[in-house]
Order: sequence, then C-alpha cells, then structure tokens
Amino acid sequence: MEDNRDKEELEKLLRRMFESGSLNPEELSKVAGAGFDPKVLSQLFGQVQAMMTDSDGPVNWELASKTAIDLAKQTQSQPSEALIAEIQNAFDIAQLWLAEQTEFTNSQPVKQLSRTLWVQDAIPLFKDLAEPVAASMSKALSENLNQVMPQELVGMVGPAQKFLENAGAAMFAAQLGQSVGKLSENVLSSTEIGIPLSARPGLVSQNIELFLKDLETPKSEVLIYLAIRELAVSSLYASNRWLRDQIATQVSSFAAGLKIDPESIQNLAQQIDPSDPSTFNIVIEADGLITPRTEQQQEVLVRIETMLALIEGWADAVTLAAASRLPSVNQVVELVRRRQAVGAAQKTFATLLGLELRPRLQREAMAMWQELGSKIGAIARDDIWRHPDLLPTAADINDPASFIKRISAGDDDFDNELNKLLGN
Repeated sequence: MEDNRDKEELEKLLRRMFESGSLNPEELSKVAGAGFDPKVLSQLFGQVQAMMTDSDGPVNWELASKTAIDLAKQTQSQPSEALIAEIQNAFDIAQLWLAEQTEFTNSQPVKQLSRTLWVQDAIPLFKDLAEPVAASMSKALSENLNQVMPQELVGMVGPAQKFLENAGAAMFAAQLGQSVGKLSENVLSSTEIGIPLSARPGLVSQNIELFLKDLETPKSEVLIYLAIRELAVSSLYASNRWLRDQIATQVSSFAAGLKIDPESIQNLAQQIDPSDPSTFNIVIEADGLITPRTEQQQEVLVRIETMLALIEGWADAVTLAAASRLPSVNQVVELVRRRQAVGAAQKTFATLLGLELRPRLQREAMAMWQELGSKIGAIARDDIWRHPDLLPTAADINDPASFIKRISAGDDDFDNELNKLLGN
C-alpha cells in the first residue's frame, strides 16, 4: 500500500516537472525518502534545473553567454602595456596604408579586446547565425514527434513538451557557449569569423601576445599586417551595411529547409520508456535525425561560401597591397593563411551549417580581386560591393577574365545598372 502511494506521489511530481519545466529538490527528497538530503539533491540537480529554466526561444542565450564568459575568464590574463601600445601604433599605420588601396573606411575607434570582451561581442552575432538553425530544428522535431509516437506515449509526450523544449534550449546553449568560450582562447581579431562582431575593429591582445611569442618572422610586421587586415574587413562592412544582413538572411534560408526524418523519429520513439523520464534525453541528444540537404539548401550553402570567400579574398588582396612595403610580407601572408585554414570561420560554419569552407576558393577570390584592381582600378573594383547583385559568382571567381571582360566591355551599362540598383 505504501509502495503504491509513493509511486503515485512520484508520478505526480514527474508530471508537474514536465508541465512546468521546473524541479523542486525538496519535493523529490520527500518522495525519495528521509535518507536523501534536500541540499545534496539541490546540488545534484543544479545543472538539470538550469536545463529546465524557461527559455524565450530555441536557445537559452543567457545560459550560452554565461557558459562562454565563464570559460573565457578561466584562462584570461592581462597583456603588457607595451603590447597594447604596439597594437594601437599598428592600427595607426594600418589606417594610413589602407587608405592608399581603398576608399572604404571605418571611423570607429580601435577596441582593445580581452577574451571576455570578445565573447560579449560574439554572442549577438552567434544569436543571428545559430537561432534560425535551432528554431527550425525545434519546430521540425515538435511537428514530427507527436505524429510518429506510439499511441500509448502520446499522452506522456504532451505534458513533457515544455520540458523537452527547455532542455533542448539549454543543451544547445551549453554546447554553443562551450564553442564560443573555446574560440575566445584562440581568435586574434574581431573579424576572424568573417563577420565583424561589432562596429569597432580590434585585436585580442592576450592571444596576439601568445601568437607572436615564438615566431621567427618579425613581430612588428606581423602585428601591422594583422591590423591592416582587421581594419580592411571592418571597413568593408562599415561601408556596405547590407553585407551582414545578407549573410544572416542566407543562413535563415538554409535553416528554413531543415527537415526531420520521420522514420528516425519513429525508431527513436521505440527507445523511450514512459516509466523512465530520463529516456527523453535520447530525443534531445539524438543525431542523424535531419534529412539530407535539399538542392535549394545546397545552393544556399554555395552562396554563403562564395560570399565569405569574396569577403576574405578581397581583404587578402587589399591587405597584401597595403602591406607591400613590409620586408617580410610574403612570409607574414603565408603565416596568416595557414592559420586561417583551421581558424574560427572554419569551425563556426562547420558547426552551425555543416559547411566546410575551402581555403582554395578564398585564394582564387583573392587572385580575382587582384586582377580586377589591376585591370579596372581600385575604385571600380570596390564599386562592385555597392549591391549584392553586382558581386561575382562562384563561376566568376574561377574565371575572372570573363567577369572582367563582361564589366569592362560595357562600362556605361555597368554604371547604369549600378545606379538603377542603388536607386540613383
């Protein structure tokens, strides 16, 4: 009789937990018996409680931010005042040299970044990039779960929906927070992901100090080159404000096509035991539920990769021209290029979209921009950035001669088309 009463109390507790998304350790201790200390249980369920906290969306951004900042703080240290002064001096030189190669500018002051400041700036960008993906996954999972669940589980899944949503939002946040926190230990600049984190250009001084530590290449030259490149990307975005929104829109377009495989959900449902609520974690943690990419999604990924290659390639071309007076510029370029091949942009887009950025495409884009600058001049080259419809395609990157021929053969048509697109 006593066992039945305990079982009923436990079932009530679990149902309240699923419906509210919250867990009361004191209530659980009463059900579990006097041998369980509520304080101990409170510690044990601390992380679970965080996963059940109501979230305004598919990602618990408060948890993601806290996780990332806490991780960044663990290894943060203050760089020398001498290095901070060198970084500012490098940006002063960068502004002068970059102005000789492009009219794009950024009037915002330089930001001296710590790892935690980098994280604080990064979270809003990751929200723009990650939330559409998480929202589409959450919606697809929710729509399919009830349809494929065995009839005897439907009643259990309904009340558990809030629990699943909160737990999913927390788990996604924890993973994302870990990723951003880890990135903060290695990134050198505010634009290393390919998109500026804020309006102000900046280098992460602690990471710069570590990066320069054992280099054989002259450190002052590396610092100037990095400052020029950071300012180049920042100025490109500051002068063409549609760029960031364009990338975010493309990510949302990709996310909109995410679908869940009903058969995988059905197989998953068979592993759920209604008497064991912990088995619902199988749903939250499951991989391999997403259907193969559609043709439309693949096209969007090509556009995203092409856009990032155009941005990075332009920055490489302009930076190399601006830094050409550095005696060791070729060694510096190779040093930075090797680092980019496994850098923050690669990790970010591989994690969020499964997109493997090809370093070769960036090199080809750089060569294309160099050829454009040589044949039509820097001003005409940069005018191409005034509207997305004017940008070279992936095919143009591979065949810059045809693109140059097309825009050079009809300069008047090109100017008229540009004016129409800009509403002039």
